[in-house]
Amino acid sequence: MALLLTIWLQPQFAAAADAFFQKSMATLSGLSGFQCRFEQVMGFPDGGQQQYSGELAVRRPGMFRWQYQKPYEQLYVGDGKLIWHYEPDLMQAEKLGDLESVDPVIMRLLDGRLSPEDIRIVNTRKHAKDGLRYYQVTLESTAPVWIAFAADGHLHSIERDDVLGNRNRMTLVDCAYIAPSKNLFSFAPPADVEVLDMRTQP
Repeated sequence: MALLLTIWLQPQFAAAADAFFQKSMATLSGLSGFQCRFEQVMGFPDGGQQQYSGELAVRRPGMFRWQYQKPYEQLYVGDGKLIWHYEPDLMQAEKLGDLESVDPVIMRLLDGRLSPEDIRIVNTRKHAKDGLRYYQVTLESTAPVWIAFAADGHLHSIERDDVLGNRNRMTLVDCAYIAPSKNLFSFAPPADVEVLDMRTQP
């Protein structure tokens, strides 16, 4: 993935950056829900990349619908208690008990389960062209993640590296900042679909 051209923040901007970050986090945590399209790029250490796109919906507390449309269909739906993972091409649906297959830290950030006290700023930068403000943060005890806010304070993108050295960047576009209907977060496997229960049994 090409590196973004950035201007590193000067010390006198730091206080304003912190204030902007706190205001932006308050905007995010104050939403009862939202719905966006997303564009995702996975960059690999050898220079290759894979592009994905789809739709993401969140309703707090704890509900989400993460639907990949390209390059192939894949769906994650969480109703706050149970998570479904459905792959139409495989005619298979899985019941999951946690978010490890999705991206647990990022989803906790998006669906409001992380408070500002759980987030620590490590670094900051400002995009020279469009005014995006980037914050490298640690969420709980994870490796640092870059999150970017637009000038209006809404979340723009999330970027992180995984343990294999892949760089994963997700950008949110065409967002509607109203809570989607609860019906969007229910899922019933279609007929003839194999259902696997992947939850850890007590």
